[in-house]
Amino acid sequence: MEAVTSNPFFIKASLWAQIVGFISGVCLGFYIFERKKGWKLGLQTVQFGRRFGEGFLWGAVLITLSSIVIWLFGGIDIIQVEWSLSKGYAIGGSFLLFIGVAINEELFARGYLQGLVKNHFGPKIAVGVSTLVFALLHSFNPGMWTTALPFINILLAGLLMGICRELSGSLWMPIGLHLAWNFMQGCVFGFDVSGIPMSSFITTETQGTIFLSGGAFGAEGSLITSFILVLGIIMIYNYYQTRNRFSYTKQPILKDNI
Repeated sequence: MEAVTSNPFFIKASLWAQIVGFISGVCLGFYIFERKKGWKLGLQTVQFGRRFGEGFLWGAVLITLSSIVIWLFGGIDIIQVEWSLSKGYAIGGSFLLFIGVAINEELFARGYLQGLVKNHFGPKIAVGVSTLVFALLHSFNPGMWTTALPFINILLAGLLMGICRELSGSLWMPIGLHLAWNFMQGCVFGFDVSGIPMSSFITTETQGTIFLSGGAFGAEGSLITSFILVLGIIMIYNYYQTRNRFSYTKQPILKDNI
């Protein structure tokens, strides 16, 4: 059984099964129980490209910054930079998988759960609940409980994406951020993604203390990433605050703007 569960094909097949199940369940549950109550999942197509692009850019910048700082402080060693056709196919498959993961997790955590709680208790409680549940969904990932940092960083990542969902008024921004973060982390910089190894353009090897490198959990297990995520939360919050200040139609922060 251990050999089966550690097989790369089994891991990816189970992830796709989870993706299909979650997306189907969320859409069906929303359609049956919530559609007529007035709140939305956040998948509206207005400014879809802009919101997705903003999220993708933020995610790419934050994980790139985190990876570079971890490398500069000696948390990882670059073994090789390699490209081949077979590796390209593998990375392309991982990219498609990460698209599914981003849509799956954001649709459930930031779309359905955050929207449902917000409809009853307001946006701040909704962001808090979706953040906690999102972190707990990763409880069984390899290396999650090696130290406290993986759980803390998944909490911070969930908070970041919950704020993106609320302030942008769209689910497309956290989907873009989530996709860029996972893809760049695993398929470009060679980290394990939440404990799951991926084919990557850059092959790296962890070294030094686990609090710096992140160990088997990847960059999300590093203290450096904790600081980068906090920085990202502050920057994105201030970005929307400044943009709304100069907007003709000002919208208060953490209010219902959907």
